[in-house]
Amino acid sequence: MSLETKSLVLTEELERFYSEKFYFSYSSINKLLFSPRLFYSHYILNQKEDSVDAHLIAGRATHCLLLQPEKFDDEFIMLPGKLPTDSNRPIIDHIFNTHYIPMGNDALELEDFPNELIGQLLVVNLYQNLKTDTQRLDKILSDNNKEYFSFLKKKQNKSVIDVGVKQQAESVVEAIRADGRITALMQLDPVKDDKVTVHNELFLKMDLKEYDFGFKGFVDNVVIDENTKTIFINDLKLTGKLIQDFPDSVRYYRYDIQASMYMTLCYKHFINDRPDASEWKVIFTFITVDKYNQIYPFQVSDETLTMWETDFYGVVTKVDYHYRHRNYGLPYELAIGNVKL
Repeated sequence: MSLETKSLVLTEELERFYSEKFYFSYSSINKLLFSPRLFYSHYILNQKEDSVDAHLIAGRATHCLLLQPEKFDDEFIMLPGKLPTDSNRPIIDHIFNTHYIPMGNDALELEDFPNELIGQLLVVNLYQNLKTDTQRLDKILSDNNKEYFSFLKKKQNKSVIDVGVKQQAESVVEAIRADGRITALMQLDPVKDDKVTVHNELFLKMDLKEYDFGFKGFVDNVVIDENTKTIFINDLKLTGKLIQDFPDSVRYYRYDIQASMYMTLCYKHFINDRPDASEWKVIFTFITVDKYNQIYPFQVSDETLTMWETDFYGVVTKVDYHYRHRNYGLPYELAIGNVKL
């Protein structure tokens, strides 16, 4: 691709991105601040990584089992007990992706592609020592391989987990539910008070009057207590470190940005239009579980929330600079030439 053509493609991608308002999430802001080029590749060029870290999938599974257990089977699928061999699996994957998906017929099974299988076995030079195509098909059409093909049909857009991951998630959920402080804070049991409303995995989105972009996010757990005029925002965090090291993770992963954004979203949707808005308060808590299933609710103090809110204005200023100027070359301080050694 020539430089002129490449430049034209990049320009088209940029125009496509800016053709609609972009709503920043905590993760997209974090990515933009860490590396504008990484943000550009991920969100503008759509060059997203196919692989998902195992710990992220495990975290999602835990969230789902705790907060939306009824949706678990819609979001996740268990890996078969025994996978095809390394020589067989690429062939089945190829048949599924190249032949099954384009046909769009759910009734088709692996054995319905005999000619395609024979052709692919020839391409990879597998089972060619056998004398007949019937013998070759018998080898590739094992019960295990057919089960794997059925698994691919069911998988579609679901996340794949194994027995170990699910058991780990169930263990975390059990530990959380055994902690009375947490179940009460998150109102995990059925609520009997009609003045208390609970939202789990709540998607919120808002426009910003002063900026051309907006905010969005999934808030793990929101409890609205009309009795005390309090909104409890609870964010579940699973950490591979010890529970006492979580404050370091807050600083490292910039969870202050996440807390500030979630508070902004919740205030906009639940408090802002109330006639008694000034009487309401928001309490933000990180429900943290470490690798030993030790649990602690790290409530953020009013003083810290105020400080984070002030810092968040600075974060939004940086986001606005990159978004408004379409500048994704360097982090903000370097982009404006504000760093000297």
